Amino acid sequence: MSSKLDAGIARAQQLRNRGEYDAACQLLRAALGASASAEDCYRVALFIKQTRREHWAYEVCEQALARGSRTPQLLALSGSLAQSMGRFERARTHLLAAWHAGIDLNEWQVLPALAHTLRYTDSQHPDRALLESALATSALSPTTRAALHFALGKLHDDCGEPAQAVTHWRGAHAAASAVARWDAARWQQRVRLAQWVEPIRRCAPAPYAPVLIVGLPRSGTTVLAEQLARGATLVNRGEMPFLLYVHDQLAGQTWRGQEPNEGRALWLAHLRQDDMPAKSHYIDKNPLNLLALETAFALCAETRVIWCHRDQADNALSLWSQSFAHADYAFSHRFEDIARVQDDCTLLRQHAHARWPDRVIDLDYAQLVQTPEATLREVFAHLGIDPPAGVATTTRSAIGSASLWQARQPVHARSLGRAHDYRAWIPELDGFLDC
Repeated sequence: MSSKLDAGIARAQQLRNRGEYDAACQLLRAALGASASAEDCYRVALFIKQTRREHWAYEVCEQALARGSRTPQLLALSGSLAQSMGRFERARTHLLAAWHAGIDLNEWQVLPALAHTLRYTDSQHPDRALLESALATSALSPTTRAALHFALGKLHDDCGEPAQAVTHWRGAHAAASAVARWDAARWQQRVRLAQWVEPIRRCAPAPYAPVLIVGLPRSGTTVLAEQLARGATLVNRGEMPFLLYVHDQLAGQTWRGQEPNEGRALWLAHLRQDDMPAKSHYIDKNPLNLLALETAFALCAETRVIWCHRDQADNALSLWSQSFAHADYAFSHRFEDIARVQDDCTLLRQHAHARWPDRVIDLDYAQLVQTPEATLREVFAHLGIDPPAGVATTTRSAIGSASLWQARQPVHARSLGRAHDYRAWIPELDGFLDC
């Protein structure tokens, strides 16, 4: 079936490029017969996962596994999908099965993923032995070695063992820094372009409003997006790459006399996707959209921005203790780079308020977790939406960000002031705590 499937995937890719996500996934689901091979099921499920239709991808995997196609890759993909949907016990079953089936850790980091399926209460949990034995293996890539260290750091942090946690986090950064270099010059160029102001011919009104939730990672963007998406009028599309893509194509050019219609159509199509009719608001929570606000407002005047920020010391610790896959977040390996990015983001936030005072609001992480209902009412008022009753206690959508575990827990304030608890083991935090 491979040649037929190749053609189906090519057609599905065309549909997805136009924003027809459901149609693309349904085409491939229909192409799989009852006797589809494990390899074909894996390819289809992976495509559907990348199209952000995790529940359909999970069904494809589960059906293949039920037929006996229990390959390590299918098991690993099933575990990843179950984890993103918040089915943590099921995720653990699949991830451990993939490990015992011989999955290559450099291909699928199934053991580090285990650490994000629960909050540890016992530092002798069986996961520790698995992670430590894997870390002793010689044939690991630096990325995988770093992920194992981050996982062990989380385990010890959960159990109130800061010295052990810091030892593993430092090991993680030592391993990752060998291959993950942060491009500071590119960052500075993007910051300069983000403050570029040029008279632009604005696009026509849009039928729905993008809601950008921006700010540094680990500042509450995922938690806020999930809370806002409880109502019927707001849809959370997760971390979309399209606005930044359009911005990178257009930033620095003179748009005078020319509407950037092609870029606008691309961005809005991927926000709306297959919705008929469209919802009134769509959340795009890519934190780094803060670099593209000039483009966002030019493409769609209805855009509204919620800028999340957090105590700098707590944010620095949270960034440094978290594993990020994206190269744009490699600044998290060094505290001096974290401080530089924090300072730049503060300048960009001030610029945004001066430039669009009625379209940009701040959201303090401490305020969100201490008084969630009152804070959310203010945000809904900014968006012109009647708030749903109460604060969500569960999350139904799939989450692909580094906060996939934390965002599914009841809103809590345990992380406030956490940097003070680590000051004795991480002296680099002093510069943030003294700010």
